[in-house]
Amino acid sequence: MGVFSVAISIGDTDRHHQVDLSATVDTGAFMMSAPGSLLRAIGIAPTFTDSFRTADGGVRNMDVGPALLRVHGREVITYIAFNEDYTTPLLGSLALETLRMAVDPVDQQLVPLDSLPI
Repeated sequence: MGVFSVAISIGDTDRHHQVDLSATVDTGAFMMSAPGSLLRAIGIAPTFTDSFRTADGGVRNMDVGPALLRVHGREVITYIAFNEDYTTPLLGSLALETLRMAVDPVDQQLVPLDSLPI
């Protein structure tokens, strides 16, 4: 699958602040991530720290907190990792599944899942 980006909106769960930006869809990533300074600036507060394996094979501890995420008219609260400030926002599998969206690898787009297995 090629890499592609989507327009998203992230904000604090109290709906006081939000920002629109572009995120890279990364089904190899579990957690969504964005630059930590951006998340703090819009009022997202970390609630715990976890260990993450990075694309280069390293392991880093990062703060994680809840965020309001909007993608293609769907809205959910999901967890987001506070990444380094130079990083590109990533949309990982947890956020995609919470949104009930899947990746269409041919057209490189997100598609809604209207029914889920239980």
